[in-house]
Amino acid sequence: MDLRNKIGLYGSYFLCMAGVGFILPYLPLYLHQKGLSESALGFVWTASALAGLLQFPLGVWSDRLRARKPFLLAALAVLTATTFLLHGASGALALGVLAVLFAENGPCRATVESLAGAEAVHLAPPSQVGAALGALRFWRPIGIMAVALASGVLIDQHYGLGSILLMLVIVQGLAFVAALFIHESQARPSHDRKGAVPPPLPYGCGSNSSHPWRDGRLWIFAVAMVLFHAAAAPGGAYLGLFVKYDLGASDGFLPYLFIVMMVAWMVLVRPAGRWADRLGRKPLLVLGWSAMTVRLALLAVATSPEQILFIQLLDGLSQGLFGVLAAAWVTDRFADPRRAGSAQVLVGSCLVLGSALGPLLAGLVVPTLGYRGLFALLAGIAAVATFVVLLWVPETLTSVRRPLSAIGLSQTEVGQPAADSQV
Repeated sequence: MDLRNKIGLYGSYFLCMAGVGFILPYLPLYLHQKGLSESALGFVWTASALAGLLQFPLGVWSDRLRARKPFLLAALAVLTATTFLLHGASGALALGVLAVLFAENGPCRATVESLAGAEAVHLAPPSQVGAALGALRFWRPIGIMAVALASGVLIDQHYGLGSILLMLVIVQGLAFVAALFIHESQARPSHDRKGAVPPPLPYGCGSNSSHPWRDGRLWIFAVAMVLFHAAAAPGGAYLGLFVKYDLGASDGFLPYLFIVMMVAWMVLVRPAGRWADRLGRKPLLVLGWSAMTVRLALLAVATSPEQILFIQLLDGLSQGLFGVLAAAWVTDRFADPRRAGSAQVLVGSCLVLGSALGPLLAGLVVPTLGYRGLFALLAGIAAVATFVVLLWVPETLTSVRRPLSAIGLSQTEVGQPAADSQV
């Protein structure tokens, strides 16, 4: 990838995702100040997650057209206009629609997230596709933390949330300008490259003759993934409000709750992959789900903002482990590297569904239960998901299954994909 495309692709991605540094700590507070109730916030987060599914047809159309730049430019243009309009919007309907378009998992940023990755693959030489994707994703947490820290400083200097939102219009506009630098003609279509991965075989023609979608354990794990995100997602909408209104934290303190989580995620995510290959998938899956359960339970009994700061380390631990281990487990279970795309679609769909259901439930119960009661309820949901993983999700790593077989356990007991609970 040449310098011009690096500036265009990485720059537009970095600037687009930087806006999440305002969304996580301040968007719920801003919408609440504008008149949206706690219940309405839950519905906005649910609608945002569902609207994020728009990335899938857009991705298919971009593949057919062999051009992703127009879709990136359109998404960034809509995002810039939305950021500007959100500043002066009033009324529940207008605020809700604009918040959906502006949200972290909304259609604009979800489309950029997906198509920027596809563009990185398209523009990179065949031998550097992994490096290009790694370089692209590296800019997401940096952008988020930069804006979160800058927002905290501006809040301490008595700038209002509306003023910070206006500044973000410039950041999002620069993302659109950066995307103009992308020139797609330098690279050949991926299917013309020598050594490209062949298309998947029809189901039943690979080493695992069973239909993967008939694997009962796969769907049990899908339920566990949905429950994980249903428990985790409401924190994005209500954690900042809880820390501010119930624990008395200042507005400038709120970004650090998410910065701590993101730093923990960045530190953990790479070694988690190495540990998974050595220890197996299941022990780390149980650890990740358990960490989310403990985190939510501790939130329900926390008494100071500083305690929340340390509790957020558990959020980074659980999210980092999920990001690596869930994808690895599902890919193992499909038992065919040529079906890796289908495996990742399943993981992403569970994320979207859980991210929609969790805030919807939270919006319904938070007026009655309050923030502490909500986190206690979510801890219960996470505990159920943890027991599902512990009791019914088998190990998939062959090197870990073999020692178990040597002491008399059958392949079915340790999770043989081809023989395990077909439905």
